[in-house]
Amino acid sequence: MESVYIDLYFLVNVSMDFLCLMIAAVLLHRKAKQWRVLAASVLGGVYAVAALLLTWDGIFGIVLDTVAVVAMCLVAFGKRKSSLLSVLRLPAVVWISSLVLGGIMTALFALLNRLDLPLDALQGDGLSVWTFVLVSAVAGVLTVKSGRWFGLLGKAKCAEVEVTLFGNTAVLRAMVDTGNLLCDPISGKSVIVAELETLRPLLPPQLVHACESEDFSAYLKDHERAKRIRLIPAGTANGNSLLLAIVPDAVTVTVGEESFSSNHLIAPRRLNMSDFDAVIGQ
Repeated sequence: MESVYIDLYFLVNVSMDFLCLMIAAVLLHRKAKQWRVLAASVLGGVYAVAALLLTWDGIFGIVLDTVAVVAMCLVAFGKRKSSLLSVLRLPAVVWISSLVLGGIMTALFALLNRLDLPLDALQGDGLSVWTFVLVSAVAGVLTVKSGRWFGLLGKAKCAEVEVTLFGNTAVLRAMVDTGNLLCDPISGKSVIVAELETLRPLLPPQLVHACESEDFSAYLKDHERAKRIRLIPAGTANGNSLLLAIVPDAVTVTVGEESFSSNHLIAPRRLNMSDFDAVIGQ
């Protein structure tokens, strides 16, 4: 039997579990408290070490693996009123993220070896901590992007969005549009485009004027105002432009019977849609 450094094995599994849980949070637009995700990752690391030492396999091992993933998701994201769909979907996304992430990391490491770079970290069979971090980060980004491309966020046609801005709350009926790929280029947060007239009662008059005139310079001169604003590049049939998006106090998305908090930004704009107040991407 090959020797294994248990402490390193534990840390690697904690790191991978943490990354997979955070990827699932991004794909499902779930707000994740990092201490809860870390606690769930530590639980996953302890389970991985136990599975290594006790060497259970077969159907029993698969069942235990599934229970462990569900337990991790409950620790990281569980609520008192979690629906059955939510309980099942989160572990599924974590599983898929783990499989895709592992495959991408293997491919990246094989590519680095083929390039025959003069790096000590790539010599022999080992992998340094820093190389592991680099490969994990790149694989994580690719996994998130591929998850969005393959539509892991569901196939709903509409959703209800409860948004709180500047202490005021409104409920929007949103159309789910796979073509809405708007996101903040810095944070990566997705953007909900919402009807300006519906949001008008929630917004300061100066902000409404900035949205109507599409001249944001005067509003952004105030530092306190600018902290809540993001400028989002957008491509339309008429060319490229910038959307003003707001960092909301809170956003809750409801699809069917399932509700969850999200980290979307809100971009007020005239949509002129008869049946919907907003457009949200998958």
